[in-house]
Amino acid sequence: MRRHRNIRRLRKHVLAAAVTMAVAWTFPQAAWAVGPGETGGENASDSGVESPGRSGPAVYMDTTGNVVPGVLEKGITVSKYQNRASEAQGGIHWSDVKNSGVDFAMVRLGYHNDLDPYYHENMTGAAQAGLKTGVFFYTQALDTATAVEEANFVLSQIRDYPVSYPVAYDLESQLILDKGLTRQQITDQANAFCQVIAGAGYRPIIYSNQEWLNNHVDASQLKDEAGQLYDIWYARYGTVHEYPNRTIWQCTDSGQVDGIVGNVAVEYAFADYGSLIPAQGWKQAGGEWYYVKDYKNQTGWLEDGGKRYYLGEDGKMIHDATLNIDGRDWVFGADGGVTQ
Repeated sequence: MRRHRNIRRLRKHVLAAAVTMAVAWTFPQAAWAVGPGETGGENASDSGVESPGRSGPAVYMDTTGNVVPGVLEKGITVSKYQNRASEAQGGIHWSDVKNSGVDFAMVRLGYHNDLDPYYHENMTGAAQAGLKTGVFFYTQALDTATAVEEANFVLSQIRDYPVSYPVAYDLESQLILDKGLTRQQITDQANAFCQVIAGAGYRPIIYSNQEWLNNHVDASQLKDEAGQLYDIWYARYGTVHEYPNRTIWQCTDSGQVDGIVGNVAVEYAFADYGSLIPAQGWKQAGGEWYYVKDYKNQTGWLEDGGKRYYLGEDGKMIHDATLNIDGRDWVFGADGGVTQ
C-alpha cells in the first residue's frame, strides 16, 4: 500500500469493491454468482482506537470504537513491509494472526513482472494457517493493452494458490497521473484488467480511495460485460465507510494484530465471499465454466455426475468442439460432456 511505496508517498490506500460477474449458461450443477485504495489528508484519520476489530462475537468496531454494522469478516493487508518488520521474531506468525480473530488476508502481489519478494511465502503461510486469501496488484499501465498484460501476469501467479477472496486492481499510481492519463483512460484500463480476471474465473475488485474515485476514475463505468458493477475495496480511514458497491472497507493502516510486528492495514468485508467464491464445484464466470477444488481451478479430465469433461490449461471447460487429446479426437457437446 502506498504509505510504504516510494512511488506514492502522498497518501495511503485501501481498495474498494464493486459488484460482480453475471452468467448465462445453465449446464453443470452450480453457477458462480457475481461477485478496496489509499487515502490521506482529509480522508484519513488515525485518531481513536489504534487497532479496530472484533468486540465479542460478530461485532466489529471502527477507529473510534463505534460498532460497524454489516461486517461479516475481518481481514488484513500484508506485504513485504510487514515481513521485514517481523524478521526479528522469525517472520510473520500466521497461526497467531488467525487466532487473533483475522479471517482473511489480502496479499501484495507487486507490479507487472515484479513480484513482492514475500508473495509466495505469504500466500502459503496464510493458507496453511486457515486464513482465506485474496491478492492486490499495483498498476503502472499506460494503456489497455498493458492492463491486459498485467492481468495475465497476475493470473500466472495465482493459479497454484487457493484464492478465496477477490483479486484487487490498485489504481492509485502516481506514475499514471504524471503521464497525464485521463479519467476515461484509467477507467478503460481498470475494466480491461477486471474483464481478464473475471474471464479466468476469479472475482475482480477495484481498490481505491475517495480522491481517486472522485477525480481519476469513473466508478459508474466499472462494469462487466453484462453491465454489473465490479466490487469496490474502499480505502478511507476513520469512520466513513459507505460507497456504492463497497464490499471491503480499509478502515486504518495502523492496526495491530498478533503475529505481525508493527502496523498493518485492517479490512472489513461486507460481502459473503464464502458463497460468492466456491471452494469446490462448478463455477461460471465470463461466459465460461470452470471446476474448482480447494479454490483452485482444475485442469485436464474431470468425471462428474456420470459425465466426462475436459478442462483446458486455463481451466475453461471445453464445449461445442472437437479436440485432439493424446492422439485421439474427442467431441464435446454444448454442455461440455463428451459425446463420442
